[in-house]
Order: sequence, then structure tokens, then C-alpha cells
Amino acid sequence: MHWPVPLNPNGNHPLFPKLADGSRDVLQNWDFVKTYDSMQTLVENKQARAIGVSNFTVKNLKTLLEAPSTRIKPVANQVEMHPYLPQPRLLEFCRQNEILIESYSPLGSTNSPLLTDDVVLKIASKYGVTPASILISWAVWRGTVVLPKSVTPTRIESNFKIVKLEDTDGVELNQLHKVRGISRLVSPDWAPFVVFDSNE
Repeated sequence: MHWPVPLNPNGNHPLFPKLADGSRDVLQNWDFVKTYDSMQTLVENKQARAIGVSNFTVKNLKTLLEAPSTRIKPVANQVEMHPYLPQPRLLEFCRQNEILIESYSPLGSTNSPLLTDDVVLKIASKYGVTPASILISWAVWRGTVVLPKSVTPTRIESNFKIVKLEDTDGVELNQLHKVRGISRLVSPDWAPFVVFDSNE
């Protein structure tokens, strides 16, 4: 489940249905618990080995896990995660509940300030690798699955060059958001309700 938002499957577009006023076409009588209940049948019918969620907060995960209809725990939660958005509470909650975190946008977005951040550059220089390698290495150091994205062959190749970070470097990157501020680069401003709590 890509977003905890029930888009109309019979709307005017297969991926991004809109209403006449231009707002997103969302089912009002549906929620992500019902969607997840339908997904569970895929595993039960041996049509899928595992199922997961994406962009779920601690609050939404608790709602899902505590729902009477939930029989199968999500294997993974795919979320935006990088040093400007480390989400330690979510990471710890998922660890405690044996839900794997998959970090998307580990480098930030296009022209991300992360790639030119002084701290990231300093650590990259120390290890003799690119800033992107350091950001991916940090995600691995934290024990998450990393999902970097690129279409450039040289960048794809460099994304494989991870290094074993010293704990002091990992901790420094962990604390970076306290200096730079929290920065969520992927935001569903199209959703008719709040997806991400300001505290998460």
C-alpha cells in the first residue's frame, strides 16, 4: 500500500483520480485498514509471500496492528528517511514490532541540500567517497534497507560503494536534523487530510 489514502479505483485516472474541482478523488467510506484486510487475502491465497505498507506513521501502524481484522503483520514500511528526516521514533517502533524499514529518498530530492551539506562533505572526504555514498552508508549503519534512485549509470554504480561508518560519524549524521531542522521532501499535499503528524 503506497499511501494510507483510499484513492477512488474507479475514478478518472488509474493512479491519480481527481474530482471536477481538481482535488484528489478519495473514497470517503473507506480506510487503509479495509485496504490492508483485502491485501491479506493475497498471502492467504498464496498469491503473495508478504505484504507491506508505505508512508505509515507510528499512529497509523498502531491503528493497523490493533485492528481486529489484521491477521498478518506488514513485513515492511517504506518511508522517506535521511539525516534531515531520521524518524527515530518510527524506526524504533518498527524494530520493536519486527517491521523492516525501507528508506526511500535517502539522498533527499533532486538538487538536495544533503549532497552539499558541510557535515556530509566532511565525512565523505574522510572516507574518500561521494556524499551520496555517505548518505547510503548512514542508512545501512542504522540497519535500514536503502532504496536510492538514479537513471545515470555512473551514479547507479557509485550507489553500491558503501563504507562501514565509525559510530561517531553515524551519530553525527543522526544529529544533523537538530542543527539543520526537520525537512520532509516528499509530502502528499494532495491528500484531503493530514498524512504525516507534525510530531512524526
